[in-house]
Amino acid sequence: MTPTGTMNDTLAAEVRVLLRAGLPLRTEQCGPALLALPAVRARARGDDPDSQVRALDALLREQLDRVEHRELAAAARLLFGADPRTSGATLTARRAAAAAAAEYEAHHFRKRVEPKLTGLVALQLRRAGEEAALFTTAPDLRAASGRPVLPADVFAWEATQHQQALATLWGAVYLLRAELLEVARLVSMDAAEPGLAGACRTALWRHALVLRAARDYRDAYGGVLLHTGIGTAPGTTPSAAGLGVDQIAARAGWTPPLSPAQELLLAELADPSQGRADFSTRLHASEGGPSLAAAWQHALTGRPADLDGPDHRLNEEDAPR
Repeated sequence: MTPTGTMNDTLAAEVRVLLRAGLPLRTEQCGPALLALPAVRARARGDDPDSQVRALDALLREQLDRVEHRELAAAARLLFGADPRTSGATLTARRAAAAAAAEYEAHHFRKRVEPKLTGLVALQLRRAGEEAALFTTAPDLRAASGRPVLPADVFAWEATQHQQALATLWGAVYLLRAELLEVARLVSMDAAEPGLAGACRTALWRHALVLRAARDYRDAYGGVLLHTGIGTAPGTTPSAAGLGVDQIAARAGWTPPLSPAQELLLAELADPSQGRADFSTRLHASEGGPSLAAAWQHALTGRPADLDGPDHRLNEEDAPR
């Protein structure tokens, strides 16, 4: 057996151990191969065991949100307890919920489908580990003891401008993440169409602002994040931290795939000095804009957008957040 095959088998066995108790993870569940993954080490603070377990927990949840077998994605989250409905539940209860979601008989699911899922999750975790060099964290923020005082120096000004661009990009990413979580919350609550449509519009606006911030950073500094001494995973070097600007944007969470032309349109329409109402007006006046917005909502919620409903009319209530 090749070293890669051995590693896959080891990770799959450790993932099966994780499955027994499910999420949230506990220290005694976490095997050494999983904790040694570069993607876990990059997220953890040094060799602190608690930090490593939290990092693995976050990485596992991230990969469950990205299960490559889309028909089994919901079942995988239910099985591991990433779905609030099964978080903290027994393995038997989680298996039953996952089997029902995947429309399999429980015994067949446990014998045939579950091993495939644990193997797939193990493979995704390993791939994430191989891509750890592309992992970065947002700049650390610390309480300031006083107002910032910069020297009258062109290099200090340029460094500060870079920090501004970086903060703008990360700020846009976190605001998009907040809106994506809001959409997910409303979907899980089976919220009424007006509120859900509004949340989707806000998420699309925030996504457009991320695309705009990423484009502005790329135009000014290139497609790879410049090393600044901050925002780099502990233990990595500046060369190893060469994260692409677009990969920072993806940290907000899953968003519906868009064509390059659609991304370009959104970046052009997103004006950081204006609010959501301005963006929505210009989007719906643009060619392909209404269909883009409808497809975005459908993909995020699983529900077709009601384009004729009052929630899609632009009025004074469509104010910026």
